[in-house]
Amino acid sequence: MIRLTDRASTIKQRRSPLTESLMNRQTLLSIYERLEGVISKLPGPLQNAVKGELSPIKQIFLAQRLARIVLVGKPTADASALLSGLLGSHLQMVEPQQMGGWVTYELRGRGGFQVLDARRLNETSLTWKALEAAISAESPDLFVFLVDGREQLDLGLECEQTARLLEMAELRHHSQAGLIGVVDMSSTAPQEVAETRRLELQTWLSGPGRLSAHFVKSVAVCSFVRFRVDGSIDPERDERRNLDVLGELLARELPGESQVEMARLVGAKKVQLETAQHLVHSLSTVCGAIGVQPIPFADFPILTALQFAMVSGIMHISGRELGLRSAAEFFGALGANIGAGMIFREGARGAAKLLPGWGNAISGGVAAMGTYAVGRAAIGYFIEGISIGEARKLFHRRKLPKVY
Repeated sequence: MIRLTDRASTIKQRRSPLTESLMNRQTLLSIYERLEGVISKLPGPLQNAVKGELSPIKQIFLAQRLARIVLVGKPTADASALLSGLLGSHLQMVEPQQMGGWVTYELRGRGGFQVLDARRLNETSLTWKALEAAISAESPDLFVFLVDGREQLDLGLECEQTARLLEMAELRHHSQAGLIGVVDMSSTAPQEVAETRRLELQTWLSGPGRLSAHFVKSVAVCSFVRFRVDGSIDPERDERRNLDVLGELLARELPGESQVEMARLVGAKKVQLETAQHLVHSLSTVCGAIGVQPIPFADFPILTALQFAMVSGIMHISGRELGLRSAAEFFGALGANIGAGMIFREGARGAAKLLPGWGNAISGGVAAMGTYAVGRAAIGYFIEGISIGEARKLFHRRKLPKVY
């Protein structure tokens, strides 16, 4: 495995990225197993309904894997610079003549991806046989066609080679992997020149033939950024442009089992928000269903476990390292450290005694709203970057008023 340069975090912690990745996955697995344990105590019909709504958690916690990206296009384009700029961390890619198969790159605490660099076929000992073996071993998720915007785009040979690789993936895996075009320009290039180059690349990739069936979009970017000796970015030499657009596009075009990891890695905010919102909606629905149960306080550990799992999932989606202690600290900072859903539900149940027959329905709705309030505050704090004070205000604004 090849590691992205991350010197600051290396000083703080010397565990290898692989070790940290395994530990992160073990934490996720532990959370999900605890969750399954408390859900198993629910009545049968409700248990089945809850498990159906938990599929987003299962995908986030257990089913994620590293994305597999095939680099195609011009070998003169600097893939290391592009990926370094995209990740905000210096990356020195392995030349394909040294490694003819998939190479794993991982950024400490944030995730990683696998790359098959299929360029330089005419310049190195890289062979079609080696590429065919690599694609047979692992199905590509995405093809990225990279070109240097300073050069004239004569891409006949590169398009032919890309079409052959796409055909290999289709025959071996029935792959429908997308094809994204990237033209890397200087920051001094006028906007109209960058757009002209982008449209030229799009014409090559969307014309007649196999490429057009896989083509998604072309993007013009500037990847240049200077990294200091300690690995930090020099803000006075940060000329990056449109890399956030490319990051969102990469994450969105990946299959579900790779999407969360890539969104974490590149900070694809829109994808992170959508995933987190789906998670909050599902778990709020589950908490509402559990809140309808008539036995007072019997659902306390289940609601609490669901809310902790939800906050842990949002932390993971945001790119942070997981830990139940961190989730507990967040609950405490919100003033909801003993299970918001239970507090809201029992308060509503007490008030609903004045409405015989409606108590369970009301308390179920309040438990759902309380869980939603926790989730919305967690999204604001961990993904949108608001302060904990603002998250606390958001939490109190979103929850139902106290009724006891």
